[in-house]
Amino acid sequence: MRLDLIPVDSLTRIAWALADAHGDDALGVADRTIRELESEGSPVVADAWRGLRSVLEDVLGGRLGRDTPTIH
Repeated sequence: MRLDLIPVDSLTRIAWALADAHGDDALGVADRTIRELESEGSPVVADAWRGLRSVLEDVLGGRLGRDTPTIH
């Protein structure tokens, strides 16, 4: 899975789904997933999760709205 092939709006929806499902633990879920993927020898997919984690940080930090970005 290559992150550059995933549209930004899809990443945003995925990040919001993780936030809705896991709340404040969503970053922990992403971190655990990244570690597991790396240990399984899937660095490309782990990198995609790193990108998703970055979007998730913006969601949880209130910088990225559910439908549109929040401008500060």
